[in-house]
Amino acid sequence: MKTIRIKIRNILLLNSILLSGCLYAQSYMPLPDSNATWIIQSGDSETQYIDRFYIPELYPDTTINELTYVKLMIISATFDSPFTPWPDPSYVYGPVYYGAYRSDDSGHAYFKFPEGYLGVGDEEILLMDLTVQKGDTIKQLPTYSSYLYDYVYSDLLVDSIDYVLTGPYTRKRIMLRDLDPQWGMECDFHWVEGLGNVSSGFQNAVGCGLENVMLTCISINDTIFAGGREVYNDPIPGNCDYPYISAASHEDSKIPLLVYPLPANDYVIFELNTNDRNGTVTITDITGQTITTLPQTGEKMVWQTEGVTPGVYLYRLQSGQGSACGKLIVAPW
Repeated sequence: MKTIRIKIRNILLLNSILLSGCLYAQSYMPLPDSNATWIIQSGDSETQYIDRFYIPELYPDTTINELTYVKLMIISATFDSPFTPWPDPSYVYGPVYYGAYRSDDSGHAYFKFPEGYLGVGDEEILLMDLTVQKGDTIKQLPTYSSYLYDYVYSDLLVDSIDYVLTGPYTRKRIMLRDLDPQWGMECDFHWVEGLGNVSSGFQNAVGCGLENVMLTCISINDTIFAGGREVYNDPIPGNCDYPYISAASHEDSKIPLLVYPLPANDYVIFELNTNDRNGTVTITDITGQTITTLPQTGEKMVWQTEGVTPGVYLYRLQSGQGSACGKLIVAPW
């Protein structure tokens, strides 16, 4: 009888461990791996800089030390004093390779700069860690010094943790504070699940009182998720392209595309009045996951939505004559 009781106790203990593991196991949205843009604005009273970081459409992945990373390109514009009117910067640089990042559903993300960039060397640096708790101190995190134009090692305190709603998704947000700010001028950092640092993009910037560094836009699949330090409750269609950036990076023209019926029930029609028959329509969900791809064989392409989960979807037409994109809704049957 005693042996039976021991066996039952062990089984209950094992079930308790497994159950607790299921209850407390967490899975986080990784950073995007395609069709994403971050716009960062920085500068002082004399000079302003606008940087556009984006994932290239062609060959977005790269392998470094047997690890797969997502490549990041940059186009930068300088506006000298007196402030040059938009959209005419004093100087435009790029597009060039900026670095690469990797992330997974563990809540960790890492960045890899080109060797020797700003004194960082060849090491991989921590970009984001969503597993920290309030009150934790993140020791010696490489942070970009806007004053020294280099990287320094800073200790950051997890000030608070909350959640923000973007469309149908709830994302974890972590607010951090520099424990040893340069010249006593504090600035904060906001890590948001699946989006990155919504205070300064791919930089944890210190010395904010001397030169402001602010992320002004995050766009994924042409849906805007953030502007400044605010994460929108209802993501809206758009892009992160300033006029000078659009001209430099988008050589294809926007072409008219008729999409109907909206909202859709059992089908969606994409109608294009062109002789081009080499295009495709790619449909993704709001996270960027590809749902289907429709080859262009005529003026009309039909997406049969039977069995598709109701909700918001994004479409993008790419053809030899240009491109078009937008948002559509599949209604419940």
